[in-house]
Amino acid sequence: MIVGKFHGGCHQIGKSCVEIETKKSRILVDCGMDPSNNGIPDINDSVMDAVVISHAHLDHCGAVPHFDLKNIYCNAPTADLMYNVWKDTVALSKSYKEEDIQRSMKNINIVDYKEPRKITSDISMKLYDAGHILGSSSVYLDIDGKKLLYTGDINEIETRTLNPADTDIDEIDTIIIESTYGSPLDVKPSRKVLEKQLIDEISETIEENGKVIIPVFAVGRAQEIIVIINNYIRSGLIKKVPIYICGSLTHTTGMYMSYSEWLNPKINNLMNNGTNPFGNLLKADDNIFNNNEPCIIISTSGMVQGGPVLQYLSLLKNPRNKLILTGYQGEGTIGRSLEEGATEITPFKKPIQIKGKISKIEFSAHGDYNSLVRYLKKIPEPKKAIVMHGERYQALSLAMTIWKMFKIPSIAPTIGSTIPLF
Repeated sequence: MIVGKFHGGCHQIGKSCVEIETKKSRILVDCGMDPSNNGIPDINDSVMDAVVISHAHLDHCGAVPHFDLKNIYCNAPTADLMYNVWKDTVALSKSYKEEDIQRSMKNINIVDYKEPRKITSDISMKLYDAGHILGSSSVYLDIDGKKLLYTGDINEIETRTLNPADTDIDEIDTIIIESTYGSPLDVKPSRKVLEKQLIDEISETIEENGKVIIPVFAVGRAQEIIVIINNYIRSGLIKKVPIYICGSLTHTTGMYMSYSEWLNPKINNLMNNGTNPFGNLLKADDNIFNNNEPCIIISTSGMVQGGPVLQYLSLLKNPRNKLILTGYQGEGTIGRSLEEGATEITPFKKPIQIKGKISKIEFSAHGDYNSLVRYLKKIPEPKKAIVMHGERYQALSLAMTIWKMFKIPSIAPTIGSTIPLF
């Protein structure tokens, strides 16, 4: 029997980790960390033959160096971005050390999109473009003749920086699909509407000589937001002000530029024609606190739970300033508290009174409910569906939708579940 053990990412967003056990081998698909509390999966690394990483977000790759894992498979941009994620994690938590990162990097095997690769005696793999961030992949496994698709995080629409998720996929017996926005209530506005909302929010604050703080995930959303803002500045539709970045954004944005052939053709053509779509970005420093000039500060982390953005929260004592949340805010994070209207937060020892404005514009790199349904209609129909990477309501809702709409048996397992995959 071929079984899946779900060590994380079930009825939650974070710590994605699926162990696949056959008669001959054991592998992991993703080995993530919980971004809200640095939690790691409970696995036995000594029995793992291989690990496949879908993409370089903390909740999918962050726990890898904590373990002694051999034969780590991913594509080239994921490997480079993952190194930055791990370095940030070392700086923010004590989950592992620099030498653990170096050991893990030595164990990485690079695989291109759609390149077949045998990783154990009875498991072969291919990666498909997932459209989520640079290098993001859906993992396709041939397990002793049975076909499994682990979608990872998918976005079925084209964005400013990326192509849509690849749906030209080989036949599928079982799909393990994400459900971040898996409820029928999770229908988002179009990208054009979201972009206008973002620019309107920024313009309003700049006109009032205020500062705009935008917390982002260092990989993916940061680059999308930067490209959008600079596009409107070039078009003259938003006043040109300094754009400051901090944390690992300098490195990750540089990687987006160095892997331009992995991006969508429009942004690639801009670069080839001599236009930098990311514009003139400045390194954030203490002058931000000492002047009254309007500016835009783009900083990690996306859930306002750690990283450089915490030091800028003191700017929210000024009612002219604004913080714009651009994506999902996990339960228990400062970002969720601000989203829910907190008037006081304590990122460090002293509490901060919130007098500035808080806005939320869902610029997610995940497909919404309608996008997930379209994705399922485009790919070969599986015989079984397993739903994860979503809070309880979203996961259960998408499982129900898949059953009602496609008549495919579906399950949304809990953490610790062991279930047959086929």
